[in-house]
Amino acid sequence: MKHLPMAFTALTVLAGVSPAIAHPVTVQSCDREVTFDAPPERAASNDVNLTEMMLVLGLTDRMVGYTGISGWNKLDEDMRAGVAELPELSERYPSREVLIGADLDFWFAGWNYGMRVGGGK
Repeated sequence: MKHLPMAFTALTVLAGVSPAIAHPVTVQSCDREVTFDAPPERAASNDVNLTEMMLVLGLTDRMVGYTGISGWNKLDEDMRAGVAELPELSERYPSREVLIGADLDFWFAGWNYGMRVGGGK
């Protein structure tokens, strides 16, 4: 089993793009280790930057939605086109119920940018 830093693996695990990363992959997330047995298939992103990364990497087909954009930012034309087929799960920070209801197996959010130690907003 490989142990890799979260920053390196978050999107490569999702995309399954690196032949050097074989599953299972274990990453450090906050105070715990999380193991991915296979690339996630039902992902959502939080905020403009992380959503844009997923779109640019061509991961739209693995996305079930996005959060935290329209409540904070105005989308440019490219971003509007990129998320046109995806539902907005929450205008700002999503509740646990929203994320559970989307049946996600991966939520791409940054430190203090959608996630915090111990939860809460």
